[in-house]
Amino acid sequence: MTKQHFLDILLPIQPTMQIVAERILCNSEDAEDAVQEIYLRLWERRKELSRCINPQAYSMQMLKNHCITLQRQKTTTVPIEKIEDLADDETARQEALLLEERASKLDKMMERLPEVQRRAVQMRYIDCIDHEEMQRRLGLSSSNVYTTLSRAIANLKTMMNYGK
Repeated sequence: MTKQHFLDILLPIQPTMQIVAERILCNSEDAEDAVQEIYLRLWERRKELSRCINPQAYSMQMLKNHCITLQRQKTTTVPIEKIEDLADDETARQEALLLEERASKLDKMMERLPEVQRRAVQMRYIDCIDHEEMQRRLGLSSSNVYTTLSRAIANLKTMMNYGK
């Protein structure tokens, strides 16, 4: 991959990478550092990137993995004496159950969406695929991609409001 090709393909996704890193790390300075680190790694692997089918998706996945690793490094270990206190914390267990229940409900709601809407939501919000790639994969025009995503979100909100 040449320098120009690298700049043309990977530089435009920098704002998206910054947003994703900020959401994972909850800190804009750490996010900037993470994005810079990934660009450095990508530059070092630029020859391998020429064989990559979707270097943008590869870059985003690299960033996510790096941010998750940084988050894990930040987590503090709990002394063994405190584990009993944590196990007895009823509110923590209730919150964990509530989150698990919400995730389960969202999965069920996603299954109820029409196939195109389900695929569009997954591509955009789970796989972090840009609209141009979504257009290609779904075979839709730009406006249809936006409309499909809007309708999917509206359908999910409606299902959430009615507790389905």
